[in-house]
Amino acid sequence: MNDTLSTTLSNGITVINHDAYQASLKTKTNAELRWIIKDATEAMNAMPDGHKAGYYADEVSYCAMEITLRQTEHVPSLVQQGMK
Repeated sequence: MNDTLSTTLSNGITVINHDAYQASLKTKTNAELRWIIKDATEAMNAMPDGHKAGYYADEVSYCAMEITLRQTEHVPSLVQQGMK
């Protein structure tokens, strides 16, 4: 597996390595994930047509997905506890 988080194409567009980026988020705290979302959103808003706009959009999406996953990870066990 390629652990590089991004690649810059010959046209200057930066693209995300989806697998490596998602894996890298597992070690981040929720505060770090929220900071990445804030920073990437500000960067997208500042340069919506920039060469990294898609990369920033992917960052926001993956960080939000990781936060949601962490919040819902324990739902099945809580449901099972309620069924006892």
